Amino acid sequence: MRIKTLSTLVMLAVFLTACAATPPKIAQEKTVTVSGQTLKFGGKYDVEKNQLELTVNGDPMMKGAFPPYTPTQNFKANYKELKIASSCYFGSVLGEQGGTFGIIAGAIQASKSSSGDKCELFVDGESVETLYF
Repeated sequence: MRIKTLSTLVMLAVFLTACAATPPKIAQEKTVTVSGQTLKFGGKYDVEKNQLELTVNGDPMMKGAFPPYTPTQNFKANYKELKIASSCYFGSVLGEQGGTFGIIAGAIQASKSSSGDKCELFVDGESVETLYF
């Protein structure tokens, strides 16, 4: 009887731990046509791992983590002879730091209206779309 109770408690703990994981922030996909090519941009931000991944037509093209206390990240990649770049600003990176720093960072960002999480996308040097997370 003890083994059954113990195994039930272990399974419950594993289930609750899995439920407690923070889901990634997913950007709404945006489609643009550049030089006769249709590009579908997407992305996700894993809050727990501090990992941002941007995709082009479903292919992961740009990936990286935000350095400590830095809400910006820039990527460059080539896709089918096109130069793809992004300029990302994630206000939540600073706001989620917690403590006094997080409170102050959140207040400063709110005063500048820059607390959102977004990536501006460029193709061959021209801004084509913005992803919001």
